[in-house]
Amino acid sequence: MTLALTARIRRLTAMVLLLALIPAAAFGRTLDAIKARGALSVCAHANALPFASRADKPPGIQIEIARELARELGVGLEVAWVTVLFQRSSVNCDIVLDAIVDKEIQADSPVKVSKPYHRSGVALALPAGTDAIKGFGDLGKDKRIGVQVGSLAQMILSQRGLATTPRGFEDEMVEAVSAGELDGAAVSAVSIGYFNMTHPDRKVRLVHAYEQEPRLAWTVAVGMRSSDAALRERIDAAVDKLLAAGTIREIYARYGVEHRPP
Repeated sequence: MTLALTARIRRLTAMVLLLALIPAAAFGRTLDAIKARGALSVCAHANALPFASRADKPPGIQIEIARELARELGVGLEVAWVTVLFQRSSVNCDIVLDAIVDKEIQADSPVKVSKPYHRSGVALALPAGTDAIKGFGDLGKDKRIGVQVGSLAQMILSQRGLATTPRGFEDEMVEAVSAGELDGAAVSAVSIGYFNMTHPDRKVRLVHAYEQEPRLAWTVAVGMRSSDAALRERIDAAVDKLLAAGTIREIYARYGVEHRPP
């Protein structure tokens, strides 16, 4: 496996992997226990920019938000670096970032989420000269649209008769659009924004297509194990404060990503 391929795998699995960690230990630390330790712990992938990076140059969106949350709680931040799924049984983190909010699922789950801090979903990466395309409904059926294998976007677009091209990795699809190998790609706005920032001479067009597709839109929040109400209330208050101060917007901007309020 090449280093490039390894990096793509890590980036692709960042959000899913972090969410999968939560059920590994059902009961989280209370707010008092976190204060007694003097640290809030977050699970993050070691090499998954723009989400997180152990190299810390830059640290990644998730790590920067987690540092702000810890600061609001008056404690330090401890990062539990995770690279493969089996490690979930050996870590004991308090929070994860980018937990997708789904009230029906979370009502019956030990996993709790904070107030959301960002609105996201499946966007469209398009080449230049496609200004007439405003959403998935404007795509011609003769176009080659990259989708993640087995994704909801693949199912929805295929049902509409679009010519989807399954790929494994979002950054690979954005690269393919930039190179003219695909006519478009259904990927996250974060992947498009970060690609454009790091490839200023090869930018692709970003369309927030999920705004017209409720099934492909969501909000993200701070995920917590089954901790006490006091911790959830403090995290909610911290999210409110960081949103009001523009701190979260500034963090996303440092990675080329437009922050969209929930």
